[in-house]
Amino acid sequence: MEGGEEELEEEEQRLRPEQDEEKTEERLKKKGHGEQKGCIDRTRDFVQSTTFLVYTEATLSTWGDRMWSFAVALFLIELSPGSLRLTAVYGFSKSCAVLLLGAIIGDWVDRTARLTAVRIALVVQNGSVVLCSVVLALTLVYRTQIQNSQGGWLMTLCQVILIILAVVAILAGQATRICLNKDWVVVIAAGDKEKLAKLNAAMRRIDLCSKILAPVVVAQIMTFVSMLVGALFIAGWNVVSMVIEYYLYHRVYNSVPALAVKEKKGDKKDNGKDKDEDPENPAEDEHVQTKPPPTCFQKMFKPVLTLVNGWKTYFQQACFRAGLGLSFLYMTFLGFDNIMVGFVYTQGLSELAVSLLVAAGALLGVAGTFIYPPLRKKVGLHRTGLISGTLHWSILVLCVASVWAPGSPFDPFYYSRTSNVTLADVTLPPNVTLAGVTLPPNVSLPPSFTPSSNSSVFPLSSNETTLTTPVDATTASPQADSAHRPLWMYTSVALLMTGVTLGRIGLWMYDLTVTQLYQETVEENHRGVVFGVQNSLNFFMDMMHFLLVIILPAPETFGFLILLSFLFTVSGHLLYASYSRQVRGHLFHFDLLCRMCKPGSSHKIVTLAELVEGPGTQEPLTSSENANRQEDSTPNTEENSSV
Repeated sequence: MEGGEEELEEEEQRLRPEQDEEKTEERLKKKGHGEQKGCIDRTRDFVQSTTFLVYTEATLSTWGDRMWSFAVALFLIELSPGSLRLTAVYGFSKSCAVLLLGAIIGDWVDRTARLTAVRIALVVQNGSVVLCSVVLALTLVYRTQIQNSQGGWLMTLCQVILIILAVVAILAGQATRICLNKDWVVVIAAGDKEKLAKLNAAMRRIDLCSKILAPVVVAQIMTFVSMLVGALFIAGWNVVSMVIEYYLYHRVYNSVPALAVKEKKGDKKDNGKDKDEDPENPAEDEHVQTKPPPTCFQKMFKPVLTLVNGWKTYFQQACFRAGLGLSFLYMTFLGFDNIMVGFVYTQGLSELAVSLLVAAGALLGVAGTFIYPPLRKKVGLHRTGLISGTLHWSILVLCVASVWAPGSPFDPFYYSRTSNVTLADVTLPPNVTLAGVTLPPNVSLPPSFTPSSNSSVFPLSSNETTLTTPVDATTASPQADSAHRPLWMYTSVALLMTGVTLGRIGLWMYDLTVTQLYQETVEENHRGVVFGVQNSLNFFMDMMHFLLVIILPAPETFGFLILLSFLFTVSGHLLYASYSRQVRGHLFHFDLLCRMCKPGSSHKIVTLAELVEGPGTQEPLTSSENANRQEDSTPNTEENSSV
């Protein structure tokens, strides 16, 4: 019964826009087309609407976040040239902080009034970024004096302060996104699932566009002017943005009265009887509602109890498997992060080619945000998740094929060999041939070497002898040898990047599906803590994939990471499929396939939409009957779908 109710609700939601469009057309026919608003009037109405205010606020917020997330890594490298230690410490600290405090931040959002919560989070986030930028600017200006004083401890103190402020900004940014992207948009949509889908898609689209453009802007300033000017520019941007966002939040809050009404933490909905409205027995009500005072243990370990209760609340949600499946997608190397970019660079791709692929992946992700609203309107929310998930993992099969494709450096027995020393590790002095070189006993050089189809070949030459040997891509420059590699050696990296790039469409459609599922099913007073735990799971999986790189750092073992990423991706989509199967009662209408295979059913045309939505309620028609039926039937085929 529960699955049937879900199907009926989705069916009504899909049919409602069509009915509204018919009513609008009839109204326009009665009034005449002369009274339609022009383009200027529609633009003016949109600019004055609440939706435009929300989009403007989201643009300012995400643009500042993307600029800061890109620049902070470069700032930390500038303070410790030649070392990635500060960047690694910052990344690890950020992941641990979100993992441990995500549920606590979400619980605080649930217990605080909407306008108060978003104002505090906004001021803390932008203020932390401004302070961090100012400390960085002072450190760059007085760098020599700071390094020479107190034996270098003052520089270490400045680095610790920068990392702490950056982590605080990340935590406050999590609270801001929970307030606006997960809670406010649900209230603004006012129960209209179609409007909620458009709002979510637009917010994700703004974030992806900011991810592309914001780093370009701040990189130009830092490259052609200086790091100091870049830090001051980010500080000034956050000050101005904080003032504008503060005002925009106030405008949106006043324009949507429902935002002022928030169910308090611990409130429960009526179960048929409302004891609070019983005037005949007030003493009993007071006795029931009275809570015992917190014990000393509860006061001391309140954050720990909040964290435990938050995770417990998350796993009590009906759709927790869908969110768990989404977090599995963060344990992947099949994305455009620094690890993937570094790997494909070692395989001979130029910086220009890598940057173009990153841009193409981002554009396809934006295209996915445009496809999501009409697809959800056509087939429903649950089916959209199934379609996008299937599209995602089926495209990533190309990445799996790249592991064994020509040009792949994958070596499953890389660490089981007695020695991985190659000819590239042996330095030959000038005018010395191989005959005069005594090699280690565990290194054998055959007189002639023929590389396999899965080996990357790099030449090594002396004054008298030139041999071709396989070397570790980390010990030689791939760009220096890319001109000597045949085109077929790029088959592996081409398949890999094709799968990663095209998979962006299904990935972001699936992300939007799970987000809207939580927005529609999670209770209002638990929305913050649930999304906080979801962020913690995402960061935990992201941290796991960095740890795996530490364990398997060689390009020859990157194939294991690709296979593991595909396994986690398929597992995540299977978790979502199990949730959809529980809610809808089925995954796929196999009875339609059986009907197509029966003799005499060849005249029945079954489309993909019918396979997804369900079988018709009538038996297949002959060609003549079908022709007569099409003349008298209405264009709405949704009435014949199975619910």
